[in-house]
Amino acid sequence: MHRFFGATRLIIATVVAGLLAGIGAVAFHYLADTFGESLFSWSAAHARVVRLPVVVLVPTLGLLLVGLVLQRVPESQLGGVREVLEAIERHSGVIPLVRILNVILSGLVLAFGGSVGPEGPMVQLGALAGSLVGQRVGLTRENLQTIVRAGAAAGIAAAFRSPAGGVLLTLEIFGARFNQDLTAIATAAGLGYVTRTFILGDAYPFRPAVDITNLPLAGLLLVVPLMGMLAAPTGHFFIRLFARCKKLFPASWPLPVRVMAGGTLVGIIGIWYPQVMSAGYPTIYRSLNGGFGVQVFVILLALKMLATSITFGSGAVGGLFAPTLVIGALYGGAFGYGFHRLAPQAVPQPELFVLLGMVVMFGSIVKGYWSGLLMVADMSGCYHQLLLPGVIAGGISFFLSWELHDRSIFGLTIDPAGRAEAPLELSATAGG
Repeated sequence: MHRFFGATRLIIATVVAGLLAGIGAVAFHYLADTFGESLFSWSAAHARVVRLPVVVLVPTLGLLLVGLVLQRVPESQLGGVREVLEAIERHSGVIPLVRILNVILSGLVLAFGGSVGPEGPMVQLGALAGSLVGQRVGLTRENLQTIVRAGAAAGIAAAFRSPAGGVLLTLEIFGARFNQDLTAIATAAGLGYVTRTFILGDAYPFRPAVDITNLPLAGLLLVVPLMGMLAAPTGHFFIRLFARCKKLFPASWPLPVRVMAGGTLVGIIGIWYPQVMSAGYPTIYRSLNGGFGVQVFVILLALKMLATSITFGSGAVGGLFAPTLVIGALYGGAFGYGFHRLAPQAVPQPELFVLLGMVVMFGSIVKGYWSGLLMVADMSGCYHQLLLPGVIAGGISFFLSWELHDRSIFGLTIDPAGRAEAPLELSATAGG
């Protein structure tokens, strides 16, 4: 009977955590995306000289405000993947409510144009919901850890619109196992996804405008492996740049000044290339519709890496999953559209390589090979077209990335069994 009531409590906590994660994803969308669009909508319709004050002043003043809060409330600096992992491994799944400040500030960084993503804060929010609900219903220590993982999976599923990816990323990063706990994790992920998509109706955010067909044999055997091989050093370059930018701003500067300076630099880049600001999902949409030439793809790829590294190097908070996907899409666009010019028979639809780019970069940078593949397939709806080339290119990139850097960009050593070792100082404020 005691086990029955324990299971009932876990079920209740699972349902509530999944629903709260989905509702939280909707609220975060309005804070980060809708508010951000209203801030920059006027400048987007005007010439570069006219929009210059808005594009620079909004991230400068906005991130100054964020920096002031981060300095005043140091606990708000902690969040995302690393914080959730630490809560599971060191604090028995207990996450304090003050961590909600990290989620709110991450949304504001996005709204003000900082190059961060929404998914890491959604991991934090989902895990926080699971922890608070689990404590409220009186879960045991082991079940509390399970519900925190379930909440994180729900946050991932709602943010990425990928329930399968949310489950698998939880397995890869947060130490979940293929046992009865996986049922709670999968249920919460499904509820988070359904709640988000029912309210906002954006189930397939990266569905290409054209029908994607399977790659010909030449593209599958020659171009796809080459793409995976080159993705590993590209991801390694970003990780090194990310780490170096941690030292870009002198430690003697007050935190608000550093965060403000980062916003100013990103705003200056945004005068000419606004595509690198905020999460950058419109850049992925445009990449899938052939909106850039090969040269622009390469330029945006370099600048998105730089803008993301500057934002986090300044001390701002936010997620890293979305910038990783944008970097991957730009890499895939440069590669796919470039080879389409050289060998159109081998690469008849370069749009597929935009999707593949996200897979290979997720494996190289995040060390989430299988979860990245499933998430991109879920977000695009291109399952059978993407899975085989994704397995090949993503596998090669993932394998070679271990020879270049044995830790993810979060500073975690992540193995395919789902165990993450202690973090380094590589990305102290990276939220995921």
